[in-house]
Amino acid sequence: MAKKADANTDQAKETEVVLEGINREFEEKDTLKKAKEQNLSYVNIGKTPINPDYLKLIPYKTAKEAKAITFYKIGDKLRVAVVNPEDPKTKKVLEDLRKQDFKLNINLASQSGVLEVTKRYADLQVYREKQIVDKVKAGSIKTYEKEIAELKQLEQKVKEVTAEEAINLINIGAMKTKASDVHYEPTDSEAIVRFRIDGVLHNVFNVKKKVYDNILSQIKYQTKMKLNISDVPQDGRYNFNFNERKIDVRVSIIPTEKSESIVCRFLDSGKEFTSFEELGFEGEYLAKTKGLTKISHGMILVTGPTGSGKTTTLYSLLQGFNTPDKKIITLENPIEYHMEGIVQSQINEKDDYDFSSGLRAILRQDPDIVMIGEIRDQETAEAAAQAALTGHVVLSTLHTNSAIESIPRLINMGMEPFVVAPALDTLIAQRLVRRVCKECGTLEPITDRERKEFEEAFKDLQETNPKLVPKIPEQVYHAKGCGKCSQTGYTGRLVIAEIVSVDDEMKELILQNASVGKILELARKKGFISMKENGFMKAAEGHTTIEEVHRVIRVSEE
Repeated sequence: MAKKADANTDQAKETEVVLEGINREFEEKDTLKKAKEQNLSYVNIGKTPINPDYLKLIPYKTAKEAKAITFYKIGDKLRVAVVNPEDPKTKKVLEDLRKQDFKLNINLASQSGVLEVTKRYADLQVYREKQIVDKVKAGSIKTYEKEIAELKQLEQKVKEVTAEEAINLINIGAMKTKASDVHYEPTDSEAIVRFRIDGVLHNVFNVKKKVYDNILSQIKYQTKMKLNISDVPQDGRYNFNFNERKIDVRVSIIPTEKSESIVCRFLDSGKEFTSFEELGFEGEYLAKTKGLTKISHGMILVTGPTGSGKTTTLYSLLQGFNTPDKKIITLENPIEYHMEGIVQSQINEKDDYDFSSGLRAILRQDPDIVMIGEIRDQETAEAAAQAALTGHVVLSTLHTNSAIESIPRLINMGMEPFVVAPALDTLIAQRLVRRVCKECGTLEPITDRERKEFEEAFKDLQETNPKLVPKIPEQVYHAKGCGKCSQTGYTGRLVIAEIVSVDDEMKELILQNASVGKILELARKKGFISMKENGFMKAAEGHTTIEEVHRVIRVSEE
């Protein structure tokens, strides 16, 4: 008897579901008919995928009472589903949206559909007031390992918050872990979110494709990119607040086979540029970099690949030059950091305001010191050299593997040796190595293999200038990993560099079109230390590890 009763109950439930479906179908058909009569669009809102960010445009309580749903948005165009456009509460909602400069497309929807949507999304609380965090107390910043553990929870959490809130949480997490970039990389069914910390990428968490699509749309919206364009690269910027500092975010989006890939670069406008000692310059090289801020004219070139700290070194130099009696003008693309007391100008190649034309323009502003973001071509190089020869200090960057290679690079651009020689003052090439974590890094007796590596690294220096060769240590640091460094074994970075001062003897060799070997031979006599040698010196002093020096030098040579 019990089994028969259960069967009857199940059959009754099935019948109820079928009848409910039939009734709903009739309701949707009736709504479609009304929409045609009222010359309105129709939407089956219950079956329409909705980005939760669009729903927040109407507060939950208001949306429920007015039976109105904002379900699609492109720019200022907004589609709204309503049950009765003549309802006074609905009219009030529509009028409020128009006051926000939205161009409305009214869509008639069934009452059951609207109620279904409001109920479904109420559970996710997307209608609640958004919780945007923009202040983080220094004391609340936890270890990197714990931060990553928390960020991994976003894989679940972003399903329950708006895309705007998810982006904000990711941004704050990136700032707290001192990440320089956030990478969003789409695959077939999801997207991988990675942070670049101390120059190395770390996987943080994955998000489902639907969630990623919402984040992608929100980032495009915040950066004022074209939302309906997905097959060409786009660039943009937005900013957010972190501990009362404005953080600029430079965004690059490119099309991929699966979707679009995003890279966000963080630029801290409140960043304080550290001293040359803190950057990692030591000994003779420290004295040389400090002395550069006292020169009255000439070109200072900082070379290296992307991510080698060139910009930080340039800004640290500018900070040293920045006194009330000097006029400093920069020409950048883009302006990465803002400095008081300095005139900063951003190039715009679309309007023919490039480095070359910009340099000619800013020289009419009577500067003492000029900083050009990058020397890319002969025209810019010659304009920079001319400025250096006419009593200006010119700072810029160049893409070469070593300091001395800057000389043939300029000549290969088309500059004459008799222009290059008198214009140049100092050449700096650099890379960044990670500092070994002092909480977990362990000092261990040096092995025979490691001793041989030190001997090999200092072989040339031993032959040319043995006084500069450091004592090979009996113990060297090895990276281990702990909570403070998230098991990486490293915290922070420092410069390894090589510096060439272009004195009269060097200028004479350049005028003679001497080979790189000849110039290097002269530099060696004057105390030149190569980047690799400088890196092994840092390892000998316990600042970094042999493995880290190999990683950076190997990457730079590939």
